[in-house]
Amino acid sequence: MLLSWALIAMLPWSIWAMVAGVVAIDFGLQSVHVANQSLIYRVRPEAQSRLTAGYMIFYSIGSATGSMASTMVYAHAGWNGVCIAGAFVSAVALVFWALTRHLTPQDASP
Repeated sequence: MLLSWALIAMLPWSIWAMVAGVVAIDFGLQSVHVANQSLIYRVRPEAQSRLTAGYMIFYSIGSATGSMASTMVYAHAGWNGVCIAGAFVSAVALVFWALTRHLTPQDASP
């Protein structure tokens, strides 16, 4: 997702680069979404509906917060500001994952 922001930032010069960036970021987002759900289902497999409901509530809150923030960034810094902010959020998520990935319990089944 981090690299897709470079393509999205090319909107003033190429609509096709932006389209490729949007497809790439959507693929990355869907991959993260599926990975997150598989991780939370491992915690309590019998509570999948409640876990999904909680996950989707916070997913929606995060989406709404991101939409509001990107609108404010666009008003102050334009398209490049939005792309830099998106890349920053993606970079922070990548660093967080790298620092915490060893904390995820590994599946003990063969």
